[in-house]
Amino acid sequence: MRKTFYFPVWFTLLIWLSMPAAQAASTVTPTQTARLIMLAKPGVSDAAGWAMDLHTVLAAQDMPPERQNVCAAIAVIAQESGFVANPVVPNLGKISEAAIRAKFGRIPFAGDMAVSWLESHPTPDANFMARIRAAKTERDLDLTYRAMVAYAGKTSNLDVVLQLGLLNQVIEERNQINTVGSMQVAVKFALDEERKSRWMPMSLNDVYAVRDRLYTREGGMYYGIKQLLGYDTGYAQKIFRFADYNAGRYASRNAAFQALVSKLSGIKLSADGDLLSYDKKGEALAVVTNSEKALRALSQKRGLGLDAKQIRKDLLLEKAQGFAGTQTFLAVRALADGQASPFAMVPQIALNSPKLRNGFTTARFADRVNGRYQACMAAKLAP
Repeated sequence: MRKTFYFPVWFTLLIWLSMPAAQAASTVTPTQTARLIMLAKPGVSDAAGWAMDLHTVLAAQDMPPERQNVCAAIAVIAQESGFVANPVVPNLGKISEAAIRAKFGRIPFAGDMAVSWLESHPTPDANFMARIRAAKTERDLDLTYRAMVAYAGKTSNLDVVLQLGLLNQVIEERNQINTVGSMQVAVKFALDEERKSRWMPMSLNDVYAVRDRLYTREGGMYYGIKQLLGYDTGYAQKIFRFADYNAGRYASRNAAFQALVSKLSGIKLSADGDLLSYDKKGEALAVVTNSEKALRALSQKRGLGLDAKQIRKDLLLEKAQGFAGTQTFLAVRALADGQASPFAMVPQIALNSPKLRNGFTTARFADRVNGRYQACMAAKLAP
């Protein structure tokens, strides 16, 4: 009797004694985070400041300072900027000027006039093209564009209309600086998040304030960590979350879904993670994509009972977690019938940007960030 009585007591005591150690092992302190930052990017300026801001951002978003969260953020920052809040882009001014001249060069007559305007306004000696040519960071170009908007508004007597925010959408669509800061956050994502917390429309100054915050150390991480970690995925590996960060939320899940639809229907599809086509505002276009056509064909071929209306209704949820619970998603997954059918795969997307080398893809981005993440997770830290 005594033997069977004391065994559970000591067993429970051992578990209780081990709990603080297990809990401590799952989280990191700001000092340890600074060490992880230094390991990820030796020689980084003010690693302690970066670490403190990272922990502050996690707390602000109710995310625990678990090692996996800290390492995921460190991996993206190290890859995107090397821990620089407003990183210099090599040859940015030269690249931007060439892109502008090429773009306007495709417009007969009006294109030459636009280039001439940039070279002579607001004054011939201090013109917008000169500012573009001298740009070293994305913020330099962003501020030049804002100056152009302000000048155009003032000279056309529309400055009051601009400040009311009535043309925000038009102005943002034409701002080519759309990913910024230490984590290269999508500006549209940051603005959408900010609008969720407001009951009044954002003025143009409000929009600029969000952009300005993105160029700071704290702000870049605030929106970047929210974009990276602020949603449920169902992924078993972080690499798919890193791919989503580059390609859009749930792109990895949708790419695997596309691959399965292609396999079952016999119709070749690009596993790019986009099941529908979208305009610059992020709204779905009415055009029927190849993925949607393949789903219609598959439903008819296998008697899934999914008509075009139901398929379109479900596909409109592809950017949300709820798509995985739709009739279309579940019916297609059920057809796999136990065959190897991954829930997620890295989307196959070629990335085109003046800031990137030719041949860079979402897969290469995800692999590099994941390599940094794994190294961070494996690094030994002192208590």
